[in-house]
Amino acid sequence: MDSKVGFIGGSLVAILKSITLHNIVETVVYTVIGTVVSYFVSLLLRWMFGKSRFGS
Repeated sequence: MDSKVGFIGGSLVAILKSITLHNIVETVVYTVIGTVVSYFVSLLLRWMFGKSRFGS
C-alpha cells in the first residue's frame, strides 16, 4: 500500500513540477480566443441563416 501511495504522490509532484506559469497563461489565452471566435461564428451563422433554421 505504501508503494502505491508513494508512486501516486511522486507522479503528482512530477506533473505539478512540469507545469509552468507560461503554460497556464498560454492555456488561458487560447481558451479566451477560442471562446470569442466561437461566439462570433455563432452570431455570423445566426445572421446568415436566421434563428428558425437552428430550431430556436
